[in-house]
Amino acid sequence: MPTLLPRPLVFLALAGMLQAQSPIGTLISEQSRTNFAVQGAGARAMGLGGAFIAVADDATAVSFNPAGLAQLLQPEVSFVARGVQHHVNYQDFETTRQGRVLAVSDAVTTNTRWDPLFVSATAPLRLGGRNLVLQLSIQRAFAQNEDSDRAMAETPVSGTLAEEGHLVQNINQSGQIDLYSAAVAYEVSQRILLGVAYNRWRGRWDLDSTSTWTSPTATTQVAYRQFNALDGDNFNLGLIWRWPTWSLGIVRRTGFHADYTFSTYLATSLAPGVRPFGPFATGLHWPASTGVGFAYRPGNHWLVTSDVTHTLWSSMRYMSSRASLNGQSFFDFDKGDRTPNATTAHLGVEYLWLTEGDAVIPLRAGLSREPQPVVDAQTGEQRVLYRASLGSGFKRGNTGLDLAYRYGWSRRQASQFLAIDQILSRTPPASVGTERIREHRLDLSFIYKFDRRPMERVLHYLFVGD
Repeated sequence: MPTLLPRPLVFLALAGMLQAQSPIGTLISEQSRTNFAVQGAGARAMGLGGAFIAVADDATAVSFNPAGLAQLLQPEVSFVARGVQHHVNYQDFETTRQGRVLAVSDAVTTNTRWDPLFVSATAPLRLGGRNLVLQLSIQRAFAQNEDSDRAMAETPVSGTLAEEGHLVQNINQSGQIDLYSAAVAYEVSQRILLGVAYNRWRGRWDLDSTSTWTSPTATTQVAYRQFNALDGDNFNLGLIWRWPTWSLGIVRRTGFHADYTFSTYLATSLAPGVRPFGPFATGLHWPASTGVGFAYRPGNHWLVTSDVTHTLWSSMRYMSSRASLNGQSFFDFDKGDRTPNATTAHLGVEYLWLTEGDAVIPLRAGLSREPQPVVDAQTGEQRVLYRASLGSGFKRGNTGLDLAYRYGWSRRQASQFLAIDQILSRTPPASVGTERIREHRLDLSFIYKFDRRPMERVLHYLFVGD
């Protein structure tokens, strides 16, 4: 899953501090957000381009459509891990200063990480002659371990080649936001499956950033730290309507009000000394989303699946007793309607190859389009991520292993703050260029199934008796 609060520009934090606006500017700046979408976890689903709402037939179903858990017939444990390499290129930027056009050197930030993504324990049993499935799971919704360095220089477009200014940034972020889920799914009939998951959101993350801006006449340094905590809860409600050759899935992720607490420390050569702020306690409204999926099986070995999910990102706003913060968008500090809602689309295909040894080797491919709730204030362009995926695996007996690779890309015209005086004067960003994102992801899932009968005997003894 994409990080919730990725590589921020510390100068936006400085703007928030010195202009008495929200001190969490670094964490919600549209300029630093490189990926923001609530996604499920699972290598099979990722190999299908993320199109899993109408399929949802393994333990990771709780993160896509909890109704799918009712299809599991054996107790099982599962584990999912993900590796990500993320590149953001800033190219062909030009800025205007004192009536002169200055070219900004290209820069790139790169981050690589591995994270445990999902772990679960699932127990099916019979109730009224139908399948009832219980599950406990933990999902890393947003892994926020980021390290990035960036250096950019300004030189006149014409005339002398003397450097006008130089920006160096070092940013480190560590922590995560996890979901602790308890789910139940029931086979209402041969055609209808229902499921619900209760999710407890818990996030803890820290940010450290240092920046140095050097011009021919002065050097400005900034050091910034922030400590954050987020807590909330919501529900995933799911339905699957299935037939022999097709199935329809619907999932609703309810919105919720989260408790958010943060404290910050700022040190800058503009105002010597360390300035602590907080801790502050506020609220954050997390938006609801609705997904619909359709799966078609043209033959015993083939599966074609697609889904769309609509998320009300425009309603993601702060709830605070501070008038300057209350009602502001999580993404752009605005109380208006610039933050768009987003509809993601996913498409996937799978072919099952059966070997002579009763093993199953799947071959998968998928595509997705994921608009982000980020619109640049200067260019008006929204960030849209496109992804292509390939996947395979191996299943024999009670053991299953899946692997998926996804390549993502995005390109848009965007603006940047490149000098502190732009921020302190409250002027819009004066540098515009091309933002290019490239991302490589590798997902690995492992599932092991157990004999159902011992589990049924234990549950019968605990809840029914002799």
